[in-house]
Amino acid sequence: MRALVFQGYGDPARVLRLVRLPRPEPGPGQVRVRLAARPVNPSDLLFVQGAYGREAAFTVRTDAGAGGGGWAVAGFEGAGTVDALGPGTTGPAPGTRVAVSATGTWQEHVCVPADAVVPVADGLPTEAACQFTVNPFTAVLLVREVALGPGDLLLLTAGGSAVSRMMIHLARERGIRCLPVVRRPGQARELARSGAEPVLTGSAGALAAAVADVAGRQRVDAALDAVGGDLGGAALRCLRPGGRFVSYGMLSGDPLPVSPDDLVFHQVRVRGFWLPTSVDRLDEQALGRLTREVGDALARGLPGLDVAARHDLADFPAAVEDARRSGRDGKVVLTG
Repeated sequence: MRALVFQGYGDPARVLRLVRLPRPEPGPGQVRVRLAARPVNPSDLLFVQGAYGREAAFTVRTDAGAGGGGWAVAGFEGAGTVDALGPGTTGPAPGTRVAVSATGTWQEHVCVPADAVVPVADGLPTEAACQFTVNPFTAVLLVREVALGPGDLLLLTAGGSAVSRMMIHLARERGIRCLPVVRRPGQARELARSGAEPVLTGSAGALAAAVADVAGRQRVDAALDAVGGDLGGAALRCLRPGGRFVSYGMLSGDPLPVSPDDLVFHQVRVRGFWLPTSVDRLDEQALGRLTREVGDALARGLPGLDVAARHDLADFPAAVEDARRSGRDGKVVLTG
């Protein structure tokens, strides 16, 4: 089978290699999935760069390249069809379409615990199903985290991203006013049609004034920041006293400037969010309820699952380039 692997951290376009590996056999409690689609998420690229919160296990042996040591398979989610069960495994029957949450999905087959796959509805396209386990779970948990109610103001940096569009949809169902921060007028018009109140600005320094133009005298109750750096700091300063700030991304690559004044005098509450940690805190029943909530949201038409480009595993350099392109409308998906 084909797999995208890397032997050391670095630029994904340079360190990833397409190799052939033996097809894995599922062990007790495992299922084997023949994957058909995998999204290229920011976390996937950070993982290959060595800038993610999880270390790669360089244990895969291949004939690729020179030098000793093992390789790691990239990718954290995907979708496909169960094609084998391990000994004694009770799980989705062979032929069942599933979404997969696992490390190493950028290959053609993966063996995972039976509870790491989620059967998907017949009407959900595979390229949407492959995005099931990261962005929608993140969106549901973040909207739950800020605990806002009708009429409250929620500020979102990277307002045109897939996660932001999902959170806008979920928050609007709760009557929350959403202020997504965007740089392009086209994005602003699209988000306005979804019921959001876009904040159009080209710089962090202009954010406070742009928010005031939209929100008037009402202060922001919570901010969800995927960017960090100066823009994240500017979003934090838009909060009312006692407001909530949640950092869940690092798209700028820059540290988040936090003033002691905001923490001491304004009593702003700042915390980080990482999906694996949040999911690990849930017991089996709570995780089941969350999975059903995400599935229900998808059935109601959760946005943010559009596909901007498709590339075969062998065409990964183009997939990486497309995933890094600003202004992209939709996810880049690896097929094959």
